[in-house]
Amino acid sequence: MSTHKKETMLHEVLAVEADAAGVAKRIATETIHTFKEKAIHFTAATRTLELFNGSDEVAKAAAEKAEAQYLEMVTTVNAKLEYTLKQITPYYDVVLQKEATNQDAVADLITSDGTVIGSNLPATFLLGLETKLKQLREIYEVIPTLAPGVKWEKDAAQGKGVYRQAIPSVVAKTAKTWQHKVLVQATDKHPANIEKWEETINIGAYTKESWSSALTPTEKSELLGRIDDLIRSAKEARQRANSTPIRKVEISKALVSFLHPNGF
Repeated sequence: MSTHKKETMLHEVLAVEADAAGVAKRIATETIHTFKEKAIHFTAATRTLELFNGSDEVAKAAAEKAEAQYLEMVTTVNAKLEYTLKQITPYYDVVLQKEATNQDAVADLITSDGTVIGSNLPATFLLGLETKLKQLREIYEVIPTLAPGVKWEKDAAQGKGVYRQAIPSVVAKTAKTWQHKVLVQATDKHPANIEKWEETINIGAYTKESWSSALTPTEKSELLGRIDDLIRSAKEARQRANSTPIRKVEISKALVSFLHPNGF
């Protein structure tokens, strides 16, 4: 039978850190409340009555017994402190082990095609990098793309990444004009009967050439694919870094020993 003890990994400590912090906070809050509001828990008292005079000794004894009061001590201050420190200080060890191991927790950032973006990157940096890349992706998501249904071609004369509309758009220039027609010729007795109407006629043409530095849908898709690759790679690198064995370091016992050198 193997007696090899399984090593604790960094990701396991990270998983319990929040719970340990919660326990430490609850215990500290409860202890502060007890010390401030329930100091009576740490005291004990008795009160007895002795009557000086009385003809009836039986009645006198009964009266003295009835007036007796006893207050039991719930616990001691030292016992409460010992309990509190046992609950709180292990959290310090968890944090110390996490921080100490983070000094060793590194991994390479490698993309899906095997490109090494960075070597021996700290786990804490990789965690932050995931978040930063997701924020960066929001910028890439709203990159404008070339208008669909239009033929675009690269125009090197205008600079890198500039497209020109291959077929300029032509729009007619129009104007309003009056036309007329003689329905009945004029006579020596009647004027001519003329019909008038307004017409729109083309008097020229606008030719519009357009340029755009927007990306093609394909270019945008490729960029989003690359940043998604980086996000996945950062996550995988962080997971590898978090598989580093924990440093077995402690500080809780030393802290308690310094605070209470003579014990509780």
